[in-house]
Amino acid sequence: MHVTRNNLTEPEAGACSLGSQRALVQNNKMLLVAAHPDDIESGCAGTIAKYSGRNTLHSIVFAPCTEDPLNAGVIQEFQGSMKILGVEKTIEHDFPRQVLEQNSQQIRNILYDLKGKFDPDVVFCPSLNDMHQDHRAIANCCHTIFRDSATLLAYEVVRSTVDFSPNLYISLSNENMKKKLRALRCYKTQYRRSYFKPSIFEALARLRGSQVNVKFAEAFEIVRMVDK
Repeated sequence: MHVTRNNLTEPEAGACSLGSQRALVQNNKMLLVAAHPDDIESGCAGTIAKYSGRNTLHSIVFAPCTEDPLNAGVIQEFQGSMKILGVEKTIEHDFPRQVLEQNSQQIRNILYDLKGKFDPDVVFCPSLNDMHQDHRAIANCCHTIFRDSATLLAYEVVRSTVDFSPNLYISLSNENMKKKLRALRCYKTQYRRSYFKPSIFEALARLRGSQVNVKFAEAFEIVRMVDK
């Protein structure tokens, strides 16, 4: 695991306490938040695979995009993918896609309720710099609800996260990468999309890995780091 500072890659201890490193990787409750099915897998499935055995993971998706008949079965694909990654509980809502911003108060209420019941230590969410309006809406809601309670890490999504400034890189083993791709392959409804190819997801992981001198990595923006 590395953080970057002043465009130089350093071991995490150079910028975060050793306690923060331990707090991120074990004995935590982690919440994975997504606008759509496959967002989580695109952005942080390798990291989930790496840490799932040492933490309790729950996931929530708000807009499964089932309005499109081509997405029939996508919720079951999401559940299957989460099972592969070791996520213990999944929550699926049915808000319409592309207009999540119009439902922001309802989404905040849902996250606030989940915060009280699950009380996550680490929250993974989309980036505020994502070009997709649904991803930005979810990011904004997470920033509001978890602003005073949890480590908040923003992941990147293939195709829509363009203006991304990562300062946390999590290295992935070959096995972590294989599990990420296996989870993504659950989404047979998405095979038709030009960007939904194992070679593209692997290429991004190789790119992020090359930036910190490892084979594979996933990158994040640290919104806040809390060491409890």
